[in-house]
Amino acid sequence: MAWKFLQAALVETEAQPRRLSTDLRELLHETGGRAVTLGELEEILKGRGFAMFLLLMSLPFAFPIAIPGLSIPFGIVIMLLGLRITFGMKPSLPGFILRREVSHAMLERIVGLGLKLATKMEKLVKPRMHFLQRWPGMVNLIGLGIASGGFLLSLPLPPLIPFSNTIPAISVLMLTAGLMERDGLLVLIGHVVNIGAWVYFGIMFTLAGSGISHLWDKFGW
Repeated sequence: MAWKFLQAALVETEAQPRRLSTDLRELLHETGGRAVTLGELEEILKGRGFAMFLLLMSLPFAFPIAIPGLSIPFGIVIMLLGLRITFGMKPSLPGFILRREVSHAMLERIVGLGLKLATKMEKLVKPRMHFLQRWPGMVNLIGLGIASGGFLLSLPLPPLIPFSNTIPAISVLMLTAGLMERDGLLVLIGHVVNIGAWVYFGIMFTLAGSGISHLWDKFGW
């Protein structure tokens, strides 16, 4: 069931593939230099599919550059869309999220990051290992990976923790780009990075807990 609506929603077709860099440039042109809500952004991207929307939501965090105030709302958006894919439902978002506004300056920054990534990816990405998308349950598993990455992005963590946004964002990017480009290798890398993200967070929380416990013992709190 999940695969049927995904086939209809994916950006590209087998016969006429579109370059991600082209889509990103057209997106910036279509917004006309103004701020847009997430709902308007979703409408603009309708012809390209929900995968492009997911890609945009994760792009700001795939680079070790701080963009304050975005990880929690964008993480929630990614998590909700991922959950709907997991359960074979049509991707959609509640109204209060769709009304959230993104400035044109922020959109330009996101698209700029996306163009840097896209020009590199387009040289490597190609359709392969289709079983990682088309076997029963594979698309649901991709949705779960996307939701997992979105959950980690939405955690209200201090910026002092290195790569706390970058690692889950890369996972979401790989899984989403794998769907868009029908590249099973990207999907596989996305799953591996997602597992690595949970291991990383587990280590960070364990170290933080040990540090707090040490301070507690030392100062007798």
